[in-house]
Amino acid sequence: MFCHFEDVLNSAKHMQKSTNTDHLNENFRNFLARFDSLVHAVALIHKTRTTECYLIDTTYPEQWMHHYIANSYQNIDPVIATARHKFMPYDWTEIKIRNASQMKMMQEFQKIGFKSGYAVPLHISPSMLLLFAMASHKKEINFHDRTILQISINQYHARYLQLNTTDSFKEELSLSDKERECLLWIAQGKNTTEIGSILNMSENTVKYHLKNIMQKLGSHNRTQAVVQAINLGLIHP
Repeated sequence: MFCHFEDVLNSAKHMQKSTNTDHLNENFRNFLARFDSLVHAVALIHKTRTTECYLIDTTYPEQWMHHYIANSYQNIDPVIATARHKFMPYDWTEIKIRNASQMKMMQEFQKIGFKSGYAVPLHISPSMLLLFAMASHKKEINFHDRTILQISINQYHARYLQLNTTDSFKEELSLSDKERECLLWIAQGKNTTEIGSILNMSENTVKYHLKNIMQKLGSHNRTQAVVQAINLGLIHP
């Protein structure tokens, strides 16, 4: 737990010095490790398209994440749904459960020990939000902790924008028409075989284009490439 405000500033400085998104995520994880029983997820979500949600980083239990993805909970998650019309941070008590599926998801999450949550939505572009979602085994995430979290989240947000939307990077980076088409279909959840069929090209050609895309964007996987391309305005799913 933080004893002095100086600790918070030092953590913010580490994030400001992050050289890429992976490094930024690592520094943010180190910051959160000082809190007891706190896990988090950072995701890029579209404000109106409910199926567009791209995970950037998480410390949620691996078993839960497998279950979450297998059941497509990102499409119904009330924490995400609330972010689309909220302009301020909010906790679980402010979330509206609108149907049985949402209730089931939240009950399952609580059954594995999480009793409270806190979320912070921040704008990346007119259509995209960067959502920070925290969950705790404690009955509440108190005002003191939320205030400290907000400082760090704001620093993450600022550095994330600096790393992913610099003008110089945009000017130097370009995608071919085929690369952009492949990436747009990846954003729609299509696999290599499906993209090849849609674009009338072989799977190896699709893989070639995707490999080039990830090299250009400095991404480690396809999802990260989609997130990066959206941030840079290279694609508009």
